Amino acid sequence: MELESNLTLPGHRPVRTLVPSYNRYSHHARRALTHMALVVARLRHPFADTGHLLAGVALARGSLGCQIMQELNLDAPTLEAVLQTLAPPLAVVPEDVLNADELNVALALAADESAWFGHHYIGTGHLLLGITRMNVGNARALLRRLEVAPELVRRHVRRALSDGLTEPDLQLAKRSARLSELSRRLINGAEQIAVTLDHPTVGLGHLLLVMLLEDRSPIAALLRAGGLDEHRLRLELDAANPALLVSLEPVLSRALDTAQRQGSHYTGTEHLLLTLALDDDGAALLYAFGLDAAALASQITGE
Repeated sequence: MELESNLTLPGHRPVRTLVPSYNRYSHHARRALTHMALVVARLRHPFADTGHLLAGVALARGSLGCQIMQELNLDAPTLEAVLQTLAPPLAVVPEDVLNADELNVALALAADESAWFGHHYIGTGHLLLGITRMNVGNARALLRRLEVAPELVRRHVRRALSDGLTEPDLQLAKRSARLSELSRRLINGAEQIAVTLDHPTVGLGHLLLVMLLEDRSPIAALLRAGGLDEHRLRLELDAANPALLVSLEPVLSRALDTAQRQGSHYTGTEHLLLTLALDDDGAALLYAFGLDAAALASQITGE
């Protein structure tokens, strides 16, 4: 099944691209796909191809794929400069970034490579393997121009994955936490903000912002009543304050235990906030933005 992804980065207009099984992609892979679409828009190319995806992976700093490309001296500016010579620019930038057939083949192969390693996610390493497995699309000409053999890329990726290097798998954490539908929307919203801002992690700050904005959840009212400063939170997220980028995965992994102690077999939004308030990093974050973590916990538990 294909899901439409409508993504944007600061300073850019929204761009859309279709990718298969989007929910299986790691956070870094989603960032790479976003950058891919933006590269296509910058170069005014008619569609996204495998070379654009290579550039997207190179731009996803902090990812396994980006690290491997750096080892091979494949930097994003060089990739874009060569890509610019492979196709003439369009007079008008396309609103929708469509996939070349070769890119769809590479994405399908990336999923196959992930399955071969027994991974539950598709990461940037798998994307590189998918691109170079059959050497399809304009990545072939791109790598030839840069005198980098596709098999060399494959060897580096397979060595890294065989050594146990992986990317954060938020999807697995979401399944383990048995999230309610509303909680799932919150986590998805947090990840979308992190992708939009091109942050390397889905952090506690992203979660806190979506908690505040989700009016269907009672915890939004608790956060507003507690005096959470939305404007300051947005500003510091834009500035990538490290305290806001602490990964939410540890909180998510403990959320189900919190819910079960409250007599629930699923994790609701109130359990997410309670777990955040009881977590050391989470409590420090709440205090930093004017909230009393202990008071919030008491309000949720009624104690």
